[in-house]
Amino acid sequence: MVKVSIGTKEECNWELPDDLYYHPKDHIWARVEGDVVVVGLDAFGAYAAGRIQHLRTFPKGRKVRKDQAFGNLESGKFIGPMRAPVAGEIVEINQEVVSNPSKINESPYEAWIIKIKPSNLEEDLKDLPHGEEKIKAWMDKEIEEYRKKEVLKCD
Repeated sequence: MVKVSIGTKEECNWELPDDLYYHPKDHIWARVEGDVVVVGLDAFGAYAAGRIQHLRTFPKGRKVRKDQAFGNLESGKFIGPMRAPVAGEIVEINQEVVSNPSKINESPYEAWIIKIKPSNLEEDLKDLPHGEEKIKAWMDKEIEEYRKKEVLKCD
């Protein structure tokens, strides 16, 4: 588990499981489970977005490329795409989370969004942060970028 903290506010402490892979641009996590990849939004992404109000995904059966949007997320602070960490076919959508997207804010690693049957898994995972050292290095850079933009309210 990688622990990231900024300042003293409780909401500015995040944990990112180091057994997951992370899409570095959108804070999308990926967990390989057998022949599918489970996909969700990480704790830092959920904090940065704010209370998630709407979630829309492409339909089951849709093929996506790595880095292509598989849906959109809307909160009070953010409207934008969620990008696929791997290429493949969407084989399942978590309708419970789509219907109640604030579940992501409450439990980001339990409230998965979609499952993808990957078409090029080994290659697609190569450049995604994974493991304590790589996740920590990526998050250190992310936090610095967010601080420069003055969007973190953690001090």
